[in-house]
Amino acid sequence: MNTPVKRQPLLFNGYAEGSAWQNGFAVYQDIAGLAQLHGGQQAFYQKLVTLVNTPPVFEVGSYGFEIHEMTEMSALNFGQLAISNQPSFHIPYLFTYVDHPEMTQLLVKQLLMTAFATRPDGLPGDEDNGSMAGWYVLSALGFYPVTPGSAEYVLGMPLFDKVTLKLPDNQQFVIETTQNVDHHLFVKEWLFNQQSYTLPFITHQALMTGGTLTAHLGLAPSLRENSKMPFSISTNM
Repeated sequence: MNTPVKRQPLLFNGYAEGSAWQNGFAVYQDIAGLAQLHGGQQAFYQKLVTLVNTPPVFEVGSYGFEIHEMTEMSALNFGQLAISNQPSFHIPYLFTYVDHPEMTQLLVKQLLMTAFATRPDGLPGDEDNGSMAGWYVLSALGFYPVTPGSAEYVLGMPLFDKVTLKLPDNQQFVIETTQNVDHHLFVKEWLFNQQSYTLPFITHQALMTGGTLTAHLGLAPSLRENSKMPFSISTNM
């Protein structure tokens, strides 16, 4: 008679396709509240800095073997940011919520230039019904909808010299980028309809009304403060 094989029970860590590094920031409706739970804006900023500077190592956890999301994060070698998987799509934009939009700009431009390409292997992770391409298109336009339902798009870093979005009723929204070269990693100034623009987001209403959003790029970040933070439910009630 064969002796039964004793198997160790799998330890479930409560996360799918990622770890606490990626899933711990999935509080899309209240980033300001999440920052307070970390001890305030400065502490949350340091947590984000640590995230992107932590080597892309992983444990197989309850899976018991290496899955492709782990392989892709390690291959990209972009810290624990893991833009190769959907739970991380919003993370580069979280720096803006703690008044460091220059870090959002730097990360987004680096990702657009290095993590994507027009090759068969030009996506850093699996496409999953267009989500990866959707992140690229929106981020290349210069904004991203961090909080679903808020009608706000957090500003990042536009990739193209000029993009024209054709809207209903013959309206159009134009995104222009000046001094747009690879080594200009920061936005010196935003303009909306040729006027200085200090909000770190653009509303859906403004976008659909039409106009021109201009980003002047440069070698060094602009450290001016945002006039208002993006939506968080704890600060917008």
